[in-house]
Amino acid sequence: MAFTDLREFIEATDKLGELKRVDGAHWDLEIGAITELVAERKGPALLFDQIPGYPAGFRVLSHPFATTKRTALVLGLSPELTGFEMLLAWRERLKTFKPLPPVEVKTGPVLENVFTGDKVDIFKFPTPMWHELDGGRYLGTGSAVITKDPDEGWINIGTYRCMLIDDEPTKILVKINAQRHARRMITKYHAKGQPCPVAISFGQEPAEWMPATYSGVPWGVSEYDFAGWLRGKPVEVITGEATGLPIPATAEIVIEGEISPTQAGADYWEGPCSEWLGYFADKSKGDAYVVDIKSVLHRNDPIILGTPWMKPPAPLFAIPVQAGAVWEQLEGAGLTGITGVWTPIFDSPFIIVVSVKQQHPGHAKQVALAAVSCRAANSGARFVIVVDDDVNIANFEEVFWAVATRCDVDTIEILRNMIAARTDPSLTTEERQRNELLRSRVVIDACRPFANLENYPAVNKFSDEYRKKTITRWRGQLDISGG
Repeated sequence: MAFTDLREFIEATDKLGELKRVDGAHWDLEIGAITELVAERKGPALLFDQIPGYPAGFRVLSHPFATTKRTALVLGLSPELTGFEMLLAWRERLKTFKPLPPVEVKTGPVLENVFTGDKVDIFKFPTPMWHELDGGRYLGTGSAVITKDPDEGWINIGTYRCMLIDDEPTKILVKINAQRHARRMITKYHAKGQPCPVAISFGQEPAEWMPATYSGVPWGVSEYDFAGWLRGKPVEVITGEATGLPIPATAEIVIEGEISPTQAGADYWEGPCSEWLGYFADKSKGDAYVVDIKSVLHRNDPIILGTPWMKPPAPLFAIPVQAGAVWEQLEGAGLTGITGVWTPIFDSPFIIVVSVKQQHPGHAKQVALAAVSCRAANSGARFVIVVDDDVNIANFEEVFWAVATRCDVDTIEILRNMIAARTDPSLTTEERQRNELLRSRVVIDACRPFANLENYPAVNKFSDEYRKKTITRWRGQLDISGG
């Protein structure tokens, strides 16, 4: 379903009975604490208004996508699907991907309010202090950072955290790690001695934002093209006056600016910030980019899209959409027999579970080594576990049952000197300062030995045929219909 903007998504969520309006919560920790408590209980999306110190109508949407019904709205899937069914449906959608470029329009709601020069003030929005240990107020959690490759000309959109700087209304810090596409683009500009133009959206239609978080979009393919395909309709963009970059015409808030070569490593502290691994691990001085803001655009009554990371289990989406990217890249490498991919810590590839229908000796290990090093695993994949196709990989108890009963501990592999996330909490301060971001990864083959597949002890479980027969006979008297 193609929503025109974030507001239509909010309306659809409300009609599903999955939206809660909250008036009067303070931007300083209270919005963040309420979000955490509701997320832990897998509750509704939250729309905050009447925020003290700000005009009524300046709002924050948080915890927006974390149930299956709300995830289905973003991915264009049936809201009746659950769990692994939805991941399978997402995989089938991915197979139909065909780039659908954006279309330029002359104007849009984002131009309802335009401020430049001494009128720029990034503090006019009710940016939350999301957590007690955050190093500052993060306007950019559900943000979309737009850059253009200076050589190849294509547009990249990525989600990177954006922190306000005290007493600096015309600047914002953007943290972009080394392996990200935008970082490579910025480096190209700076190598030429040129500033890098950048636009950042802080509230947009979810199908326009989701690709910015998705590691399955390869170098050279614009997230705008992916978003157009995902929503079944081209994204409408306007050309930014200050940067020349394409900006979502229906975005809630957009800033335009530039990152000068002298601002790479500028003398500001950034972080810590709540991270995707559930820790506050990365505080640094001079590592984040400083964006000099040239213009601020926003709609009347703007809405900040808030997607702060929290300690698991508090997922961003109801299914691990990144698992779909891993699966796609494994099959793209020519591997067959893969029946599922799952990441049990949602939205994080730190643990990847792959199920296979074994086809030859060494098949499971071949799949494991590909999974541990594919791009979608990126700087995660601390553990890769491969299991047989009879294991429900969405049930971590079953996965560890397979590890406990089928894994020969002597076959566990440790791969050393693999790229690590800068936010990996096990990295020391000295390692971060040296930019020595390396960690070992573990590969666990929890499949039955291929040579003994036929003779391996049978699993203690009724056959599917007899289970169905029992459900049909007894469902009226017992609550077993989900069996």
